[in-house]
Amino acid sequence: MSENQIKSIRVKKFRPTKKNKLADQKRDNILNRDFSATHKNEKWVSDITYVWTTNDGWCYLATVLDLCTKKLVGHLDVK
Repeated sequence: MSENQIKSIRVKKFRPTKKNKLADQKRDNILNRDFSATHKNEKWVSDITYVWTTNDGWCYLATVLDLCTKKLVGHLDVK
């Protein structure tokens, strides 16, 4: 291989990063699992997900939902 200048391709395994100290802190549960809302913009919830694509690699999608109207308030997609 070295005579023909051929090299192998190494694929690095995914390893999660170390935990952040802020992530270990306890947070107040403001909603207390009460997901009902009577007014717009009273309560919002969010979620983040990721999908592996062959063209762009990992694509991340973050969404924000208004609990009263059940409509999408905003989203962000990152390639």
